[in-house]
Amino acid sequence: MTIPLQGESMLHDYKAIIDDIEYQFEKPEVTGKDLLTKAGKVPIECHSIYQKLHGCDFELIPMNEVVDLRNSGIDRFQVKEPVVFHYLINKDPETTESKHLTATEILQLAGIDPNEYYLVQLQSSGSKIVYAFDPHKSIQMVCTGLHFISEPWVELVDIEEYGKTCKEVPPAKRYRIKVDKNYHIVNSPYITGKQLIELEHKQPIENWDAYKFYSNQPKPKKVGHDEIVDLTEKCLVRFVLQPKEQKDGRVSRMDFTLPEEDIEFLNNLGLRWEALSNAGLWLLIYDYPIPEGYNTSTVQIALMISPNYPAAEIDMAYFFPALQKKNGRTISALSYQIIDGRSFQRWSRHREPGEWRPGVDNVQTHLTLVDNWVLNDLKR
Repeated sequence: MTIPLQGESMLHDYKAIIDDIEYQFEKPEVTGKDLLTKAGKVPIECHSIYQKLHGCDFELIPMNEVVDLRNSGIDRFQVKEPVVFHYLINKDPETTESKHLTATEILQLAGIDPNEYYLVQLQSSGSKIVYAFDPHKSIQMVCTGLHFISEPWVELVDIEEYGKTCKEVPPAKRYRIKVDKNYHIVNSPYITGKQLIELEHKQPIENWDAYKFYSNQPKPKKVGHDEIVDLTEKCLVRFVLQPKEQKDGRVSRMDFTLPEEDIEFLNNLGLRWEALSNAGLWLLIYDYPIPEGYNTSTVQIALMISPNYPAAEIDMAYFFPALQKKNGRTISALSYQIIDGRSFQRWSRHREPGEWRPGVDNVQTHLTLVDNWVLNDLKR
């Protein structure tokens, strides 16, 4: 029990002037926390309180330090910004007097090796801020506290493996990516379209475009030369390079995705080709060779691709310009169809039911069949 000194009152006789406002206390002994609470400075973590000494000097009063208001000359106080910031890392409390810390500094202060772990900030909304690739970014400390955790680095992530199942891609020291049919190891989760082209040594670079393919959508996305690709993007599987400018000056279009084996075959043909979505899905191949005996040596050939391909077959073939035999004989079972704004000659040629073999037949085997149709028709 505190015994009042002579002349003291038992009730509300102890005062403290905080920022020039007088406050009454029932007890003479108060803490820094009591002073801030009485002055309405909440949350108290966002403030610090100083005793105002003679002259211009101030003395910090820690939150749990007790001051006796009965002592002469200690009744005046001033509130300032906080001098200590509290935060959690892996549920362990930490403090700092710095207003800003980097992710690396936060890990090191907690005795965690940044080479083995990266920092993640947990937000009240449930979202996360990952500092794996921004270890030196300045993080502003907050008086109400921040919550961090450390996560272990993964040595190598195969983008194709994660992309096929749309699994979330973790931060890693290295990434394995597929460009055309080749695999490459890169040391960053960010890569530009130009760098993708350079990986395959395509020259000149300005004559090539890169496309990124996803497992959850049929249409690839073109990557600009200076565009940055985030390899941790969900469902990203691989990249394909295509010649940018062709003989007729038109840019190749890729509106849907063909199986990888078809893309490899078409690229090896050395001919311009496009995957066009226009009143159906069409594979267009330019300057396709035609045997001697017809009115032209090359054509543009179109193949209709079923949405269920390769489980569903490719049927017939379409030619532009229309084929005619030099000997004047007719070609049977012909009709015409507008494709990409041009009238293509359709050859109605079909396999017998059950002859299409999923997993065996593809664009290459169908073009072999088309070559036989064109060659055999010259004999009629």
